[in-house]
Amino acid sequence: MKGILRNLYGTFLLLLFVAGEVCAVVFAAREGNGALALCLAGFVSSVILAPALHEAGHVLLAKSQGMRPVFVKFFCFRFAEKEGKLRFSFASPFAPEETQVCPLRSGNMRRRTALYTAGGLVFGGIYLLISLLPAFFAGRAAFFFWGSLPYAGYLFLLNALPASYAGGRTDAAVLLGIARGRGPERTMISAMEIYGELAEGKSFSEMDEKWFYGSPQIAEDEPMYAIILDFRYRRALEKGEAEGAADCLNRLGGLAKDGYLSAAQAASAAAEFGYMHALQGDAESARACAEGAEGASKAALFRMYAAIARAEGDEGECARQKEAAEGALVKEPLEGFRKSERILLSRI
Repeated sequence: MKGILRNLYGTFLLLLFVAGEVCAVVFAAREGNGALALCLAGFVSSVILAPALHEAGHVLLAKSQGMRPVFVKFFCFRFAEKEGKLRFSFASPFAPEETQVCPLRSGNMRRRTALYTAGGLVFGGIYLLISLLPAFFAGRAAFFFWGSLPYAGYLFLLNALPASYAGGRTDAAVLLGIARGRGPERTMISAMEIYGELAEGKSFSEMDEKWFYGSPQIAEDEPMYAIILDFRYRRALEKGEAEGAADCLNRLGGLAKDGYLSAAQAASAAAEFGYMHALQGDAESARACAEGAEGASKAALFRMYAAIARAEGDEGECARQKEAAEGALVKEPLEGFRKSERILLSRI
């Protein structure tokens, strides 16, 4: 959807939502304080329930397709996977974050990803109907549903049209991209296949090359670009292709400088820079990289510090860090990733 039309559509929906909510409140106020309280309660519940059910749709459809949630956020509640478990935290309700899942198996990923993506629209549509129908037939309780209806409609219609906003693409845009074979969605499907094969126990070097290089080139500011680039780095590193690994890692470093990586991705890249410098015997540069790596996974950090200790000639510390890395891998849910990390540990 073109930028001007997208902005007009978003603005129109926002104005429609505000007008609808104001009308509902004014109408309820004329009927008395009880009706007004019901209307306001409906609005508050919709602000929480509409996004919650939207994300629940993604999660349930994902689970039906053999995928596990690794990140879920709705309103101000966040569940993020850490060391193999989903952990709860509070978040800004305005943060543009979305549900993320990891396949438990590979194969038929285009259809499975489309179904998982459609889950938000399906459940959002159901909630809209739940808000709409009783609004005409529920008697005095209808004021509660009149209060919830505007936001339920706003969220559903916002996601029902293909568009890109600051928080990312709408569900309809992703579905259209999958149907048309657009670059970002093809890259996403390739990445999902890689995750599926990691879950099945394959390391990066054991996978078909097409998952890493078979998708069209996409813009560097696309979130999937950094993910597939990291996978290419790990594949090259496993295969002993030092030049190719260095090229991918340097590109990741450029993305970090340009602000295209998340904090976790930037920390992971820093840990890999430290590891690579240490393998080349440059302990000083490796130590400098380690300062920005503290947000990386424990396995990657211990591997980096083991390589640094080896570069500094401290064999005892190297052995301790390698043992710690092995311990951290126990909590890694992807068998193929555990195998990959052990290959990299063996290079130290």
